[in-house]
Amino acid sequence: MRRLRIAAAPLLLLLAASCAPRPPASPAARAAETEASASTEEGLASWYGGDDGFDGKPTASGETYDPSRLTAAHRDLPLGTVLDVTNVGTGKTVRVRINDRGPFVKGRIIDLSREAARRIDVIGPGVAPVRLMVVSPGAEAPLSSSTGQWSVQVGSFGEPQRAQRHADRVRAAGFAVYFEPYAGLTRVKVGPVDSREAAEAKLRGLEDAGFEGIVVPR
Repeated sequence: MRRLRIAAAPLLLLLAASCAPRPPASPAARAAETEASASTEEGLASWYGGDDGFDGKPTASGETYDPSRLTAAHRDLPLGTVLDVTNVGTGKTVRVRINDRGPFVKGRIIDLSREAARRIDVIGPGVAPVRLMVVSPGAEAPLSSSTGQWSVQVGSFGEPQRAQRHADRVRAAGFAVYFEPYAGLTRVKVGPVDSREAAEAKLRGLEDAGFEGIVVPR
């Protein structure tokens, strides 16, 4: 019995220690946790640069789109951001640089170049669940409008017919749409409006209606 009581004493101490309240995390630890959560994103990846008319056209960064390079399009991350993209199904990872804007399809978070998609087995299915991890952030200057007007871009197409079909869908949801030709591409936009705040509100309405977009200066 004596041995039993002695053996139980350290156990009681361990239980007491485990039940004791933990000290709050330091500000540095909380900041690290926030940064870590902000640097990851999960969702669907698609790819572009097949027979869709984008090959050789300018990207949002001004670079010419080359489907053989390891690049990608994202709606929000600063241009120049470097990401590791992991196919959740296969475990394969590719490192890409954001040089374009998109995708403009609900539920998709990144559009990979053809080569990046090939490396992580997205070419065949066309869409795959992925996890994004920021390796190094880009440094993009804040947007400003020289005209004071703003729009919401809801698509960019290499083929005018596809741009027209998408515009028809957006119009049918009650939004005013216009086209902006850009170096062989057709951009589909909603607006314009007289402030960035109004454009952000317009974007929220589009998202509620099932569309994706980005706020851009006119």
